[in-house]
Amino acid sequence: MVENHPTLFVDTSAWIALNEKKDSHHKAAKNFVEKNKKGELNFGSLHTSDMILQETYTFLLYNYNHNAAVDIVESILDSEVIIHPFSSVNFKDIWARVKKEKNKLSFVDWSTVSYMEDHGIRYVFTFDGDFDKLGYNVMPKRA
Repeated sequence: MVENHPTLFVDTSAWIALNEKKDSHHKAAKNFVEKNKKGELNFGSLHTSDMILQETYTFLLYNYNHNAAVDIVESILDSEVIIHPFSSVNFKDIWARVKKEKNKLSFVDWSTVSYMEDHGIRYVFTFDGDFDKLGYNVMPKRA
């Protein structure tokens, strides 16, 4: 990871906010992406996971509609975002952590934390406050 171009992990809440105008964080998400494109924020590669895509698809399917759910996943698959597969090898390690930790994080969130720890990623594009509590640099910065 290059120091001045940190890797950014994109969480479910960011994908939803970016793609759904009705989402309360839509404007903040769009502004964040635009600033990064203009070089004002200078993040490097964008990363997400197949579990995040599954969670995003399911949320949009149940809260919006099938087309919205399919469209967002297709657009991510067609982009330069690096999508990391969840490995069943990790399941036992993550499950042990889920049982041990007192934080109310979803399994998907713990899988994200595990991935970010394994790859030294400290920045996460999310509107989920749980990552803040764990000491990650949550983007966009909250006022």
